[in-house]
Amino acid sequence: MAIERDEAIVLGRTRFSETSLIVTLFTKTRGPLRLVAKGARRSRSRFAGALEPTNHVQTHYYRKETRDLQLLSQCDILATFPRLRESLLRLAYGYAIIGALIGLKREETDAGSLFRIALSGLEALGSGGEEDLEPSLWGFLMAALSDAGFRPVMDRCILCGRALASRGARFDARGGGLLCSAHEGGGLLLSSGTVEILRGLEEGETPGRKLLPREVAEGRELFRRFLSEHGLGGSPFRPIEQLVPHGGRKER
Repeated sequence: MAIERDEAIVLGRTRFSETSLIVTLFTKTRGPLRLVAKGARRSRSRFAGALEPTNHVQTHYYRKETRDLQLLSQCDILATFPRLRESLLRLAYGYAIIGALIGLKREETDAGSLFRIALSGLEALGSGGEEDLEPSLWGFLMAALSDAGFRPVMDRCILCGRALASRGARFDARGGGLLCSAHEGGGLLLSSGTVEILRGLEEGETPGRKLLPREVAEGRELFRRFLSEHGLGGSPFRPIEQLVPHGGRKER
């Protein structure tokens, strides 16, 4: 058994015993790991405050190749993204990012790259206004998909290669990109605004405006279909939609 030191993002935790927790981390070196945090449920635990989901932490843990559940020895906070906890809405977007991480990690890809993309995404959620939350999440997903080798084609038709004008188009989740007007047999219909926003995010640009309800619905459905079609996890929008049904205003 070897002791390893690594940075990680806390994804979640569950009760293991009267005094301990099982913690799921996304580590910079190895990606997803499940660990036992002994004594973490005690009032004076050495892990106090460190194992909150979305936290960026420094860990020491005992690792054994033949064991799925590792042993957490030490966990120190590096960043907590405090603005994520200013409102339930911000926190829901943070949960959307950490919920997407395991599905987006491919065996052949570097965990460190996706780790850095996730940290940037969490920082973006805490740096802007509420109108920036949805584009920040989409930007994380676009960057993470590109890192995994599944970047959607948004600038040309995937069947004939024709450049697409700045207007609506159809998105083929299985084919991985947009279809021009010559191939209108199926796919998800996107408005020109949604296409423009997604293209901008690919280039690292932010919309600079609040997304329209139609654009929110179209973009979320695009990601849902694409992730499902390519086996990249479930819907990352579930925590948000549980709080704000249908992408609308919070219910009172």
